[in-house]
Amino acid sequence: MKELRSIHGLSQEYLIEHTGLDIFHFENGSKNPTTVSLAVLCDFYHITLGEFFTPMNYPPKEK
Repeated sequence: MKELRSIHGLSQEYLIEHTGLDIFHFENGSKNPTTVSLAVLCDFYHITLGEFFTPMNYPPKEK
Protein backbone atom coordinates (compact mmCIF):
# COMPACT_ATOMS: atom_id res chain seq x y z
CA MET A 1 0.00 0.00 0.00
CA LYS A 2 2.76 2.39 0.92
CA GLU A 3 4.57 1.77 -2.36
CA LEU A 4 1.40 2.37 -4.37
CA ARG A 5 0.70 5.56 -2.43
CA SER A 6 4.28 6.75 -2.97
CA ILE A 7 4.12 6.07 -6.71
CA HIS A 8 1.11 8.38 -6.89
CA GLY A 9 2.80 10.99 -4.68
CA LEU A 10 0.04 10.99 -2.07
CA SER A 11 0.19 11.49 1.67
CA GLN A 12 -1.54 9.21 4.15
CA GLU A 13 -3.75 12.12 5.13
CA TYR A 14 -4.89 12.66 1.54
CA LEU A 15 -5.70 8.99 1.10
CA ILE A 16 -7.57 8.86 4.42
CA GLU A 17 -9.62 11.95 3.43
CA HIS A 18 -10.56 10.53 0.04
CA THR A 19 -11.16 6.89 0.96
CA GLY A 20 -12.10 6.90 4.65
CA LEU A 21 -9.69 4.00 5.16
CA ASP A 22 -7.35 3.54 8.11
CA ILE A 23 -4.24 3.71 5.93
CA PHE A 24 -1.83 4.44 8.79
CA HIS A 25 -2.65 1.17 10.55
CA PHE A 26 -2.61 -0.84 7.32
CA GLU A 27 0.81 0.49 6.37
CA ASN A 28 2.41 -0.03 9.77
CA GLY A 29 0.98 -3.55 10.02
CA SER A 30 -1.12 -3.07 13.15
CA LYS A 31 -4.31 -3.88 11.19
CA ASN A 32 -5.00 -5.94 8.10
CA PRO A 33 -7.27 -4.50 5.40
CA THR A 34 -10.53 -6.27 4.65
CA THR A 35 -11.47 -7.22 1.11
CA VAL A 36 -13.89 -4.29 1.14
CA SER A 37 -11.05 -1.93 2.11
CA LEU A 38 -8.90 -3.34 -0.69
CA ALA A 39 -11.77 -2.84 -3.14
CA VAL A 40 -12.12 0.80 -2.05
CA LEU A 41 -8.39 1.32 -2.49
CA CYS A 42 -8.40 -0.29 -5.93
CA ASP A 43 -11.35 1.85 -6.98
CA PHE A 44 -9.52 4.97 -5.78
CA TYR A 45 -6.43 4.09 -7.83
CA HIS A 46 -8.45 2.80 -10.80
CA ILE A 47 -6.80 -0.62 -10.69
CA THR A 48 -8.13 -4.14 -10.34
CA LEU A 49 -7.59 -6.28 -7.28
CA GLY A 50 -5.34 -8.47 -9.43
CA GLU A 51 -3.20 -5.46 -10.33
CA PHE A 52 -2.99 -4.54 -6.65
CA PHE A 53 -1.33 -7.88 -5.90
CA THR A 54 1.07 -7.87 -8.86
CA PRO A 55 4.61 -6.50 -8.60
CA MET A 56 4.77 -2.73 -8.84
CA ASN A 57 6.39 -2.33 -12.26
CA TYR A 58 3.51 -0.64 -14.04
CA PRO A 59 3.01 3.12 -14.45
CA PRO A 60 0.10 4.77 -12.63
CA LYS A 61 -3.09 4.83 -14.69
CA GLU A 62 -4.52 8.16 -15.74
CA LYS A 63 -7.65 9.16 -13.83
